[in-house]
Amino acid sequence: MTVDNRTTSAPAIHGLAAAAAGSAGAAQHLIHRPAARSYYGLNAPSLGEEHFTLVGDTPVAHPLFNDGPGRFHDLQIATTGVRDVGELVGHRYFGVPEDRPGLFYRFSLDLTDLSAWRTGPAGAGAVMETRLSARPANVVAEVPRGLDFHLDVRIDGRPCAAGSAGMVFLMPKLYRKHVAHARQAMRAVPELNDAPDGPPRPAAAAEVSRCAGENVVISEPVDASRGRISSWVLSAPVSPVFDVTDARQEGQFSGLHLLEALRQCSLLAAGRAHGLDPERSTPGACQVHFRGQAERALPLRCVAVAGPLDRDPEGRPSVPVTLTLTQQRWAVAEARTCVIQDH
Repeated sequence: MTVDNRTTSAPAIHGLAAAAAGSAGAAQHLIHRPAARSYYGLNAPSLGEEHFTLVGDTPVAHPLFNDGPGRFHDLQIATTGVRDVGELVGHRYFGVPEDRPGLFYRFSLDLTDLSAWRTGPAGAGAVMETRLSARPANVVAEVPRGLDFHLDVRIDGRPCAAGSAGMVFLMPKLYRKHVAHARQAMRAVPELNDAPDGPPRPAAAAEVSRCAGENVVISEPVDASRGRISSWVLSAPVSPVFDVTDARQEGQFSGLHLLEALRQCSLLAAGRAHGLDPERSTPGACQVHFRGQAERALPLRCVAVAGPLDRDPEGRPSVPVTLTLTQQRWAVAEARTCVIQDH
């Protein structure tokens, strides 16, 4: 990841050296756009809104994002990019101490131009720009405990998505205490045990718009009725792309793993309930609220409920889906998505 500070407003790559590929699978550049050059003279953490552009080519050979029918750019390219830079922004520009980990607790993204997400000729990438505005939240002694983000996504210069995200920074002792308490709480109530009757069988890759079996992270539904499906999130064997890269989150499901499970359950529910073709479908909107972290050593259930079939403003079939992730019957995440089938 390369970082550049600029006072101009035109989003572009300005002769920066090649960045190491991040988890989004391609070189990315974070361009900081301070409001005025006085920023450099002050050399102090910001207490107001700061603006950034995260720019880079969409990947063409990523083991997950390029695994599928290839009709759309994967939405997780945008969400992963924001997750990659959120903590850096807090530490570098808002004075959050380096030892405080940043955790996203909410994320939303709405596609405003589906056609821009369609892929071009086979193997061709596109330039994705994510314009970020970051504002400190819950400031204590001039140090924010969190950040609120607004984002606008452009592909090859075309505005195509808008969203928001919220990040909280936890003090190290509090973070470790929180993780230990959650682990103890889930194991202390055996009467709330929630586990599969046998080894879960992965869902069919085609039904979740993937090709490689190792990228399927949900099971064939163990319960399905009236648009509702209940699946298990698979922790193994799955692709190494879902492994946690932060040692502080060892033993937990990664954010990428959880978001992919929600994406796959959304497509599966919309397909089973209303016959949407997963090869031509994509989540057109998503809102996710994380209430806790999920342990890889414990079963994780995903329940998806498909709403009524509708049409978007362009006349395309669309299905709202409500999802919950639970572990030992404790809520891990709640989400709403809208699956759209392209023409």
